[in-house]
Amino acid sequence: MNNNLFVNDLIEWIDESGNNFVERILWIDEAYIIAFTIDINIKTGFPVSKKVSDIQEAINEDRALKLRTDPWARIVRDEDLSAKEKEIRDKYWDIISSIVIQEPSIYYRDKRGLLIKQVIEKYNNNRNEGKLVERSVYQIIRRYWQRGKDKNSLLPDYANSGGKGKIRASGEKKRGRPRKYAYEPDIGVGINITDEDKKIFRLAVTKFYHNQKENFLTTAYDLMIKNYYSEETIYDENGVKKHILISPDKRPTLTQFKYWYDVEQGDIRKKIISRKGAKKYALEHRAITGNSTMESIGPGSRYQIDATIADVYLVSAYNRNWIVGRPVIYVVIDVFSRMITGVYVGFEGPSWIGAMMALANAASDKVAFCKEYGIEITEDEWACHHIPDAILGDRGELAGMAVETLIPNLGIRIENAAPYRADWKGLVERHFGIIHGHIKPFVPGYIDKDFRERGARDYRLDSKLDIEQFTEIIIKIILYHNNENYLDNYPSSVSLREGDC
Repeated sequence: MNNNLFVNDLIEWIDESGNNFVERILWIDEAYIIAFTIDINIKTGFPVSKKVSDIQEAINEDRALKLRTDPWARIVRDEDLSAKEKEIRDKYWDIISSIVIQEPSIYYRDKRGLLIKQVIEKYNNNRNEGKLVERSVYQIIRRYWQRGKDKNSLLPDYANSGGKGKIRASGEKKRGRPRKYAYEPDIGVGINITDEDKKIFRLAVTKFYHNQKENFLTTAYDLMIKNYYSEETIYDENGVKKHILISPDKRPTLTQFKYWYDVEQGDIRKKIISRKGAKKYALEHRAITGNSTMESIGPGSRYQIDATIADVYLVSAYNRNWIVGRPVIYVVIDVFSRMITGVYVGFEGPSWIGAMMALANAASDKVAFCKEYGIEITEDEWACHHIPDAILGDRGELAGMAVETLIPNLGIRIENAAPYRADWKGLVERHFGIIHGHIKPFVPGYIDKDFRERGARDYRLDSKLDIEQFTEIIIKIILYHNNENYLDNYPSSVSLREGDC
């Protein structure tokens, strides 16, 4: 039998009198000689040192055994925690995080006391109330050790408190707060919710609330009462259908319906998906677990590319009286530095041709490119003429046979965002809004919000710029962005991964 010992292993010691106890291994020295353990069930006490060989010998002689399951092990998702639970956990972690990593010093009594005093002095500094005491710190650390040396072990045990969320058995007596006007015949004492009522609740929620109509919960309640708690249905002289409801003291109240919904149907994810759809949930309501920069290790690691139709009408360069339409702007942006590395303005709809022109521009000399439009720059003003390791686009331009030549010939990895997930290319998508914000006050022919409304002005008649002039404006906006709005504080989460050096 394998009796190798590791940190966080649980050892159950067999007592002949039946008083078994379980210890957790907290630390093992590099020489594999000494280990510190703690009883996972004690209310007071501290880690004790034991020889690794003694623990192994006890296991071999069946005086102890390694447990396969950990009673404190659980999977915790932050989105399932309440704000109060996360607040308590983070508070406790801030108190002990600086000292629990000082192993093995924290396990020795004389050194542990000094470390805890330092924590208390730091926490109580400039505090007049809510001061920290030694007993509280010891309780927090003991809890951390006993439950697996994990930050989430500091979560409060709300599940063991009171009866919140538990389904209580019905009896003859009405549960809950007595009604103020129970003596009124039309109000009465009320009813306890039975299993039959709960079946109706589930049916009503599915039929009237968890659907694309997005009814209010109160509306779902009213429809439930009308359809399932009526004595009979009649038709008046005009043929209108009417429901005769049972008396108020014999049907559930809105408060009871809301309480049941919060207890049994409180999954906010399920609610949003059923009412708005999975696509809308993924785009606007999901938990945000990262950002665009997380997988970029430096400039040129990943580019994002996308296109938008500009909100401005242009005229022909050959006849200024001809309105030729709205141009398409392609932008290529470096994820790590936020620098715009390539651009293309044309009249082709979003397609591989437009994307190809933008990518070619990203790898081109920008001094020569700007000179074509009468703009003189130096090399360091737009020092972007390289190809990236990866390009993130959408499933339009960068999907298909045409783009596959980039992969083997240039060594570029092509990535495509999922359908309806423009948020995966958030950097380049946001920059389109910045471009439109710059050009709106000054460019003639810009489309305002009231375009095509009755009585609104036709903005196409204001068009004055041709595609060359408009491209010149876009280039100047990009130069301003790259040189004046540069990113000088890179996210601290960006770090080199193993193998990237």
